[in-house]
Amino acid sequence: MSWAAFPATPVWFVLVVALAGGAVGEVLRRRLATGGYRLDDETGPPPRVPVTVVPVVLALLWGLIAWRFGPLSEWALAPAYLGLGAVAVALTWIDADVHRLPRGLTRPAYPLLVVQLAIASAASGDWGALWRALVVGAVLWLVYALLALVAALLGSGFGLGDVTLAGLVGLSTGYLGVSATLVATYAAFLLSAAYGLSRIALRRGGRKDDIAFGPWMLLGLLLALVVAVRPLF
Repeated sequence: MSWAAFPATPVWFVLVVALAGGAVGEVLRRRLATGGYRLDDETGPPPRVPVTVVPVVLALLWGLIAWRFGPLSEWALAPAYLGLGAVAVALTWIDADVHRLPRGLTRPAYPLLVVQLAIASAASGDWGALWRALVVGAVLWLVYALLALVAALLGSGFGLGDVTLAGLVGLSTGYLGVSATLVATYAAFLLSAAYGLSRIALRRGGRKDDIAFGPWMLLGLLLALVVAVRPLF
């Protein structure tokens, strides 16, 4: 697998994948619109953003992934990130709504992602990328687990759902290189901090408000996938 430059991805491929993303997003929209992911005690107001944005977001996301990864690993790498993208959109919506990352979404994503990355490695012959992904995923999971322990001692809202998601972020970015994982991690903390400060500045929240961290982790992941051209180390 060569990371020297962006490979040329046919426009038709990007368009087809984007349309498929819109179709999958419509199915996801219908599921999210029911609010079935909410627990009995999660009875707050619905999200301010209409759920109709879900198909549009997933179509754009899948198109971006198709453009970014299309021909890599004999066209076998893109499906790994397409599947993760669908899970990411669902997790972002749910965490923004109820501040929870359902294990029913995060845990099944692990074997699915590992299998798809293994297929990509088999197609490209780059097994080192897969081993790096496994190691980085485990390390990032451990780092977040330690952060969650500290947060629990301090009474913070940093939870185990973020820890589980961290492993997925480490797997998906570690396959590209450790530098991509660093970009995703730093971006998540910087973006969430900027959001929290902006809420305070606009007087829409306070310092003690709980902020859903999952969406910022996933946005950092997206940024890392887009900017990662080749592994630095």
